[in-house]
Amino acid sequence: MDILRFVSASEAAVLVEFGDGLNGEIRPEIVQRIHRLVALLDLSPLDGLLEVTPAYSSLLVEFDPLRLLESDVIGHVRFCLEQIGQIKLPSVQTLEIPVFYGGEYGPDLPYCAERLKMSVSQLVEAHCDQVYSVAFFGFLPGFAYLIGWPQKWAMPRLDSPRAKVPAGSVAIAGSQCGVYPTISPGGWRILGRTPARVIDLERKDFCLFPIGAQVRFYPSSPSAW
Repeated sequence: MDILRFVSASEAAVLVEFGDGLNGEIRPEIVQRIHRLVALLDLSPLDGLLEVTPAYSSLLVEFDPLRLLESDVIGHVRFCLEQIGQIKLPSVQTLEIPVFYGGEYGPDLPYCAERLKMSVSQLVEAHCDQVYSVAFFGFLPGFAYLIGWPQKWAMPRLDSPRAKVPAGSVAIAGSQCGVYPTISPGGWRILGRTPARVIDLERKDFCLFPIGAQVRFYPSSPSAW
């Protein structure tokens, strides 16, 4: 049974912690459990419940304190958790994402390959062989934290973050992978860049990556685009 904690985050928010809480460990089964809870909260609306924000091992539940007590929110979350085994999540969407690996697009590719005792081509192949899952969003609007990069190949962040990372940069840090949606500072190791638009306000769903979707990368070249 997962350890479950309810922590008061403010007068209008409760943090629901699973497993060992926020200890840095990524456990896919807990991520899946949180996704199921999000779906149940969506299917079982509670007047005054405003927003839920998932992370690797927690869920922040925001509410209107003029309409709900914290105890009401905790009771509703507990009720949904009791039903969690009865919900089936929608079919998983798989996204195929092209990447220009190395060179000006992936400045950290040689370093990462050397650290992992691989050739550059072996690292590209390894990166493309994994199936990633969208766990949650953070850091920037549209920045999806992707799990699926093996822990045995965990990669440290840069000692000093770059002041400007190009939009579309595909990067790894620890056992995570991500795609920078916009130009921003960043300290992850950049392997390449995708021409895919992560954020597009013209789309119905402005972000390319829905929660729970699977992502696969494949090598491409600018000349193909």
